[in-house]
Amino acid sequence: MTHATVDSALHALASVDLGPTLLHAAPSAAAAVNDANDQQDGTASGTVVGSSLVSFSALVSAQHKSDLNNALALAQLVAVKQGHDPNADPVGYYQFLASFLSQIGFTAQGITFGQYTTQAKTVEIDQVVLEILQQVLAPDAIGTVTAALKALEGSADSGGAPWAIYSSNSVSNNAGTFTVGLANETNGSVAFQLGGFSFSGTETTTKFLWMTYSTTSISIKDGTTTFSLNDDVYSQVRATVLAKLGSHAQGFVANLPDL
Repeated sequence: MTHATVDSALHALASVDLGPTLLHAAPSAAAAVNDANDQQDGTASGTVVGSSLVSFSALVSAQHKSDLNNALALAQLVAVKQGHDPNADPVGYYQFLASFLSQIGFTAQGITFGQYTTQAKTVEIDQVVLEILQQVLAPDAIGTVTAALKALEGSADSGGAPWAIYSSNSVSNNAGTFTVGLANETNGSVAFQLGGFSFSGTETTTKFLWMTYSTTSISIKDGTTTFSLNDDVYSQVRATVLAKLGSHAQGFVANLPDL
């Protein structure tokens, strides 16, 4: 995949126009929330960005947390604006996200979905998420993701903004597409490892991650990938990304309580 330059990233962003209104406004309880830039150094944290649950290790700087949140928000909003339906075509949707992010300062790998299989008679989607991510993340990183999922469950129980945003952007008509991942930083280099998941079934619930499903009533597909931040490029287009997002980030990004 071709690596972006500052000029090519600015060119890619020049054509972005999200229009005057929010595309996927969350319920009113979350409508005014935009926590993308309200980040702290030196703490593990979690943020919901549309249909993505982003966990951050304590090593990720506040600036890089904001960068990833804003880039993911813009990528998802542009994807939907251009007609990419994550539930109808999850692979095409994630391929678009990877392509867009690679144009604005990330090195983004493609993603291939496979059918999740298990010998168990029942399954809970949050446990499937952890099972898949354990294959690509270190144990301490899994601990951070687990804490983020617990915080998200707390938001679901309380009717908080993070869950309102996540569920409204992930699920439609007994089907869903969402991501869960962890960002880490080493010597200034940021890598975001994530799992992409899609499911469809005959059962549904407002708290889809924690419902116990019969394995005969649900089909789950999953894939993993990694996005790496090229700070030399992204730092030069950061202001343009923020300008393109504008008010569209309201009701689309919300921080979880401290992990």
